[in-house]
Amino acid sequence: MNLSEQQYELIDAYLTNELSAADRVAFENDMKADAELRTEVDRQRDIRLGLRALGIERALQQAKAQYKATSAPIETASASQLIVRPLVSWRYWAAAASVVVVLGVGYFTYQQTTSRQADLAYAETFSSDPTADLMKDFPTGKVAPSIRGQFLDATTKYKSGKYDEVIDQLKTLPADKQTMQYRNYFLGLSYLANKQPVEAIPLLTKAQTASSGTLRQKAEWFLALAYVKNEQKEKALPILKRISTDKAHPFQSLAKRVLKKIE
Repeated sequence: MNLSEQQYELIDAYLTNELSAADRVAFENDMKADAELRTEVDRQRDIRLGLRALGIERALQQAKAQYKATSAPIETASASQLIVRPLVSWRYWAAAASVVVVLGVGYFTYQQTTSRQADLAYAETFSSDPTADLMKDFPTGKVAPSIRGQFLDATTKYKSGKYDEVIDQLKTLPADKQTMQYRNYFLGLSYLANKQPVEAIPLLTKAQTASSGTLRQKAEWFLALAYVKNEQKEKALPILKRISTDKAHPFQSLAKRVLKKIE
């Protein structure tokens, strides 16, 4: 790729949601006009989401921080000015380090599987704040304070990756008409995050009957990913195709991406 360091800086800011609304629109317009830039954005996204799906992104971020703290600058001087700049952008280092790390865990074998596509799509769905997104679907009607408290506690554990604890907690919640479909969705989601798609499938199927349209759409999306994870492409494909043709569906673009990889 013949991209400038400034473009790599923008790619990083774009993928970490650090651009302002105006800058994000401008960058997306640049991507539409530049195929090389689009390709590199997709590559960097796959690296990030692949690392997140494999559970080693945090280690890379710590290594990046350590590198930034210890790297020494070099000085170049002319007759009139002195310029101090890092030895190399950490973004180039991070990309190289990512390749080394993922090679060490068999990434190139993993990335050929349909399961990886589900992992990446799952990770990208919750690329910002999974807890906030979960609570958007919580019933708005009257819910007993004790029940609400248990769900709030479960979302905190979910954000921390304590999926086994979330599953145990949600399974013990009493049957409640107000929260039952949300509980099915959240429990199915937790099983999926815990790499238990078999257990997730019936729960997400039930959650598709929820009265909330957004909850139904999310349950449908994650059900498709559960089928992909469980190597049931014949059941995943009809759902993904339906989502990919629905302009009103929040996961239309992600469904198109997964379809492109597994068809």
